[in-house]
Amino acid sequence: MDSLVPGLLIVVAAVLAGAAFLLGRRTAPRRAPQSPVGVPDPPPEELPEHLAVRLHTPFFSLAEGAFFRTLEQALPPGYRAFPNVRLYDVFQIVAALPPQQAALARLRDEHIDFLIVSLDGHQPVAGIELSGKSADHAEQSRSDQAKELAFHSAGLLLLRLRAEDDHTQASLEALLWRYLRAESHPLL
Repeated sequence: MDSLVPGLLIVVAAVLAGAAFLLGRRTAPRRAPQSPVGVPDPPPEELPEHLAVRLHTPFFSLAEGAFFRTLEQALPPGYRAFPNVRLYDVFQIVAALPPQQAALARLRDEHIDFLIVSLDGHQPVAGIELSGKSADHAEQSRSDQAKELAFHSAGLLLLRLRAEDDHTQASLEALLWRYLRAESHPLL
């Protein structure tokens, strides 16, 4: 029995040392990937003097620009249109259950063409999506369904208009005033 104690102590010490080693590897901060050879890592608090970027021009297509100018003229007083708004800037995710996570992931990089906002409190009241020929593709259809689901789930109106149609100030006024009055906003 006395000869087993030293052996048992050695086994226990080895197990504890192994556990400490593994625990230390899990809790130790991971090192950032190394820069390519010859390129020093900048200090984390410093930004580079230059970024390899360029402007995305034009910001609008010709059709989107024309629609935006007409939309601004057609909006009722007290409303403003904001172009190309990311859905993550509009919607706050309050619960991400597993069945919803795929739809939420789809929204991460999506935007709405135009977001109509009430100037009283800056509350979003509607979205406008211009649909073109790409709306018939399967991938665009899935994106459109995710947008519709988000707007519907938040109780916001989403209007889909064909980009090819001739949208006049009068036609947009008739459409917008009808929907915005139906929403019973106090500014109208």
